[in-house]
Amino acid sequence: MAQPLTPCLSHTPDVGEDPVLVPILGTPFRIGRDPAAELVLGSPRVSKFHAQIEERPGGHLIRDLGSRNGTFVNGEPLEGERPLTAGDVVHIAHREIVYLLSEPTERGLDSTWAHDPDTAGSDSLRGTRDIYRILRGERVQIVFQSIVALDTGGVIGYEALGRHQLTDATYDATRLFSLANELGKAVDLSRLMRRVTVDQVPILPEAGERLFLNVHPAEMQERDLLDDLASTATRCPGRKIVAEIHESVISSAGAMRRLRKELAARNIELAYDDFGAGSSRLMELAEAPPDFVKLDMGLIRNIDKSPKRQELVQALVRVMRDNDVCVVAEGIETEEEQTTCMQLGCELGQGFLIRHPASAKDLRDTWE
Repeated sequence: MAQPLTPCLSHTPDVGEDPVLVPILGTPFRIGRDPAAELVLGSPRVSKFHAQIEERPGGHLIRDLGSRNGTFVNGEPLEGERPLTAGDVVHIAHREIVYLLSEPTERGLDSTWAHDPDTAGSDSLRGTRDIYRILRGERVQIVFQSIVALDTGGVIGYEALGRHQLTDATYDATRLFSLANELGKAVDLSRLMRRVTVDQVPILPEAGERLFLNVHPAEMQERDLLDDLASTATRCPGRKIVAEIHESVISSAGAMRRLRKELAARNIELAYDDFGAGSSRLMELAEAPPDFVKLDMGLIRNIDKSPKRQELVQALVRVMRDNDVCVVAEGIETEEEQTTCMQLGCELGQGFLIRHPASAKDLRDTWE
């Protein structure tokens, strides 16, 4: 007969040390700085008795004990008490612990022991921990990719691209936002990226009036999206904000016309991003034209060798010009791709051939 799982807390005693498992053998189980606590966290930011775990029918709950710097569960401030579920990430002030259910081992479960970090949970658990580490610590950085006029090479603006700063994780932006979306935190992550972007804008070169900011699809349902974008624009004097929305969330033509009107009232322009990546909304593109259409790099890659894609892009450009929409070719990596895009009528371009994404400081130093 299988033995029952034992609830444990996984935490790292100090920087560079292996995580340890601390079994919860009885309750109340206090966490704090005081040596009398069942789990002692040696940090002045942790209160003497900071939080407490108590048994409840079917599991455990956690409550804050009036701590100075707060207790957080999965990134949310703990108010009152709440049940704990295996995999929950708990922050005691700035110290992180994870609530786990552990199988018995030959070492027994009557003492603390070190364990392999990779056995602390599944990929999902590690992803959960990483997202909350990023959000709580604002551990993001912004790089900017230049957008240029293809005929002159002049910089007309920059697209802000968010990156995480975790040294022990290798998520690209797509995977990072996928994890955040699974946790219901995509909106928080997207807005964090924009806040950090604003802090970097004063460092950017003066050349390039426009600042292209990505709007995550989950934000389209947020009532305060327009106010958030307007606040961002206010904090970027001298820059023209362009809100990029993915083609997958382009809804009815009427809704898109209303969105563009509301953005224009706030002096914000609209771009349809990654157009051509999926089921492109051609009707909405024609009946509710944005200010910019950014052609997905899948259309642009090796376009000089694909007559069929050339015909498609040329037709799109023709429709866009008739509606005063500026076309941006994304992902240009070769001179042949750039030449072909220019011949097809694309006015603007971005990609590694033109400029790799760089920090605001690096762009300024290069410009100067």
